[in-house]
Amino acid sequence: MADLDGSSIPVDLGAGVTLVAPGLLGTAERAPELLGGRADEEPPATPALTDALAAAGLEQVHGVQIAATEVPTIGLDVRGPHDEGLMLLQVPDLGPESPQVLLQVDEAGIATWHFPEPPTAMAPGTLEFSVPREVASAPIEGDADNRGLVALIGRKLLSVLVFPALEKGVGLLARVLAAKYEKTSRPYRLRTFAPGETRTAGAGNLADHGWDGIDGRALLFVHGTFATSHGTFSGLSDDVIAGLWHAYGGNVLAFDHPSLSVTPQQNAAELLTMIPPDRRLDLDIVSHSRGGLVARAIADVAASADSPLQVRSTVFVAAPNGGTPLADDKHIKAFIDRMTTMLNLIPDGPLSLPADILSGVLDVVKILAAGAVEGLPGLRAMDPTDPGLATLGNAASPDMARYAIDVEFEPTGSLLSLVRVKDAAVDLVFGQEANDMVVPTEGAAGLPNFPVPAQRRLAFGRSSSVWHCSFFSQPQTADHIRQWCRPDQG
Repeated sequence: MADLDGSSIPVDLGAGVTLVAPGLLGTAERAPELLGGRADEEPPATPALTDALAAAGLEQVHGVQIAATEVPTIGLDVRGPHDEGLMLLQVPDLGPESPQVLLQVDEAGIATWHFPEPPTAMAPGTLEFSVPREVASAPIEGDADNRGLVALIGRKLLSVLVFPALEKGVGLLARVLAAKYEKTSRPYRLRTFAPGETRTAGAGNLADHGWDGIDGRALLFVHGTFATSHGTFSGLSDDVIAGLWHAYGGNVLAFDHPSLSVTPQQNAAELLTMIPPDRRLDLDIVSHSRGGLVARAIADVAASADSPLQVRSTVFVAAPNGGTPLADDKHIKAFIDRMTTMLNLIPDGPLSLPADILSGVLDVVKILAAGAVEGLPGLRAMDPTDPGLATLGNAASPDMARYAIDVEFEPTGSLLSLVRVKDAAVDLVFGQEANDMVVPTEGAAGLPNFPVPAQRRLAFGRSSSVWHCSFFSQPQTADHIRQWCRPDQG
């Protein structure tokens, strides 16, 4: 254990790890357990985080735990682009075939990802990470039995993670890496969504079980970015699924698909190839997030005279119909930080959900850590400036019924530090625009060129507990899906 004295003098933590922590008074130590946990205490990382990192091939090489208070800086200071105080963690460079990334969880549970600074001649063989040093004043309240990723312990936790590079070198195309990751982690699959199997990965795959009895009116679930069907909709109870299954005579399906490496239009085109030539489906769709754009693309391809599909209605839950600023390249780090933190502090449904969505987030983390360049087509499709966004769904039948569910999430307490500069009043990404932490609130229903009648909208209003990924465990959501999704109407 090493002492921190408030100065910018480097502190040797052993194993080639050095910490520069101006303005912090306390202690720092390397600890062997994930996220700097010690063998004599409860692990800070929950099974959800541990399992997700292991599945992604991310292994900790250094864990650091810091217990400190803020004091006036002695000597030189280190400041960030918004004049925030920083500390520097220096670790041995393992080479281009072993990229490293740092996950920090602060005293209140705010999780942020950090990538190494460009190497310099001053410190050959060393990687340097710049991370915020501000000490969170109070942990965010929460149910200890409902922790998503980290059991909060009131200390700053740093974990330097390494993974084998899928491709050698820098300057790679992000979409190429994403396609390789998603081929394994997010393959295309059209599956039944039967009672008792909705939370099981790969269950009911129609490619394996055949299409017996599946024809005519059907209900289709379409997940969003980073996600899977069994994760996204796991908050819907077995009773709700059973009721829908009965109403549709067993024709309840879910469409698993990659969301980073391909566009919504490509997702929809692939769905068409999965339907046998002797089948015709009249679809009601329940979509979440980017899945709303996929649903609009499905409605476009369904408009073709020879299409095996017809879209009767679509429920847009937290859909970015007008895009989201988090989807542009300059905000991608804010995107993964928000998702990781919210999955940690406000998980929804079974604890498998945080790990499921985090696995998709980790694909992006690895892409960025590998130095990949060029945007991800699946994310870029949600960029408000993307030209295809305005015309998506224009070919859909004018008789298609639209429904929407949205919320304006209001961060409180230490969560404010995730979205705002200290002492600022507006969101760093969204400004003053109402949002659910990921997409603008009005994206689901409030756009002039994409109207949804008030009687077909469920608006949660302002909430400090319902956010982008927590809709499907809300009783109101289930009630409205049962009301709107009925094969005897439309």
